[in-house]
Amino acid sequence: MTTQTSMRSYRITIGRIFQRFGLPMMILAMITVFASLNENFLGFSNFQNVLEQNAALAIVAVGITFSIISTQIDLSPGSVIALVGVITAIIFRDTGNIILAIVVGISAAIVIGIFNGALIAKLNLNPVIVTLAAYIWARGLALALTQKDSVIIQSPMVGFMNNRIGGLVSPTMILVVLAYLLGFFMLNKTRLGRYTYALGGDEMATKQAGVPTDWYKIGIFIFSGFLVGIATLITVSRMGAAQPNAVYGLELDAIASVIIGGVSLSGGEGRLRHTIMGVIFLSLLNNGLSTLGLRDATVLFYKGLVILTALFFEVSSRQMLKDEIIENPV
Repeated sequence: MTTQTSMRSYRITIGRIFQRFGLPMMILAMITVFASLNENFLGFSNFQNVLEQNAALAIVAVGITFSIISTQIDLSPGSVIALVGVITAIIFRDTGNIILAIVVGISAAIVIGIFNGALIAKLNLNPVIVTLAAYIWARGLALALTQKDSVIIQSPMVGFMNNRIGGLVSPTMILVVLAYLLGFFMLNKTRLGRYTYALGGDEMATKQAGVPTDWYKIGIFIFSGFLVGIATLITVSRMGAAQPNAVYGLELDAIASVIIGGVSLSGGEGRLRHTIMGVIFLSLLNNGLSTLGLRDATVLFYKGLVILTALFFEVSSRQMLKDEIIENPV
């Protein structure tokens, strides 16, 4: 009995170490490896590149955090960015008004969020199926509208978004910070945030308590759609064009970032600070691999392997800490 107690205590201790220090240790190890392979990796210029190259990923991850906590997982952001980017570029091409194009683009992203949310909330459809369908039809519509070609955006707005103020901070970086500040506020200080947790914890009990859960589900998709609209602005500005094939796999990177950071896929728990750690991890991984001159197939192989390792540490820590929950039930 003493041996079993000792082993359980040991597992809990290891679980706590993995949970608190596993990801930071992996980030430190990754920085060490990439710095040894690329002398410019630790340079300030590369740090700026990491932030700017992964800005769309960071912003989309805020919305994905809400969707995973509430168990309303969203697989569509990458395809929606491609479609909204095309809509923005076409409006600008036809009117010459970049402000109108941006407003219409962000509005389109929100409308798609409302559409997905309404199908899920009002028709009780599975979020994975609905957003997987959006992942397909949004990309297809983007390809159809452009005939698979890029739509160039020649506007001072593009230069402004890519310009670094004082050589240090670009508007893109500022938008990332604002997105996380807004996300922190929404998650911790509003009813939407409170019921985001409630939906993931026990939706039936939340509904029985008189909460209009359908509207909060739609609200989560509206908020996510707004963030996708901002991510689209960043994406088309970086490329100077709208490309129907843009940001393939972005939603998967965002989901991986959120889960690696420690947000539970089963819903009901998680914090944006966890998401930030996951985004930092994946951003450094993307940047480090891209600077090594490897073939795409090799990059994907190593990326998948590292992500799998990070997920192993996260899942292992949760399994080990189950013993602590059993010993100290709430």
